[in-house]
Amino acid sequence: AVDLFLGGMGGGLFLLFLIFNLSPSIAVLSLGLVALGAVVLMVELGRPLRAWRALCKPFSSWISRGVIFVTLFIVFGALYSAPGFDSLSWLAPARSTIGVVAGISALFVTLYPGFVLAASPSIPFWNSPLLPVLFSFHSLMVASGLIFLIAPLGLESADLRSISFLGGILIVVNFVLGAMYLATSKGSGLASKEAVRRLNEGSLGWTFKVGVILVGMIVPLVVVLWTPSAMALAGLFILIGG
Repeated sequence: AVDLFLGGMGGGLFLLFLIFNLSPSIAVLSLGLVALGAVVLMVELGRPLRAWRALCKPFSSWISRGVIFVTLFIVFGALYSAPGFDSLSWLAPARSTIGVVAGISALFVTLYPGFVLAASPSIPFWNSPLLPVLFSFHSLMVASGLIFLIAPLGLESADLRSISFLGGILIVVNFVLGAMYLATSKGSGLASKEAVRRLNEGSLGWTFKVGVILVGMIVPLVVVLWTPSAMALAGLFILIGG
């Protein structure tokens, strides 16, 4: 779960870096988050030295595709960020092509966890075509939250206004997609209906309603709309909810 969160946020952060032409340090941070997620995953594995075998089935396994996407992202994302540093300016002529590959890889980094989980027919609550879309938009939302949090460290005010506008839209989109996901899951059979019930009741219900919905979406949206001077606080709430 930590790997999916960090990896998705890193991929989303790189996409925001490309869209808003942010500082190369944002790209480096996105690469670090994805790499850290991979390290967390490796530590979790029982036999990490066999992890290379995950590459062996790209035509049948979303885990294999995920490893490939992450690898491509780290390599091409690092290359794309490098021309910003004088010592590697020789990469500049190929920067556009490298950026396209890095951007596509980053997009798939945000999508693939949803595909991995959706390919689990034995868990009906996960087995939905909406899940990859939900993962991707959620990754972009938490990435915008991270930018809100670090904005006081030097982000230009014009960039922050644009990103805050997009962040507000992403919060609304995530709220709507989440509601759609729960509504369709309730009609997908007894197992999915039971999953939705558990998500809305007891201690898990408190975590979901207060942590994810109230803290992670509603409060940050209020801050973005009415108290833009407290964007760092909105970012913190988004990350907690995420």
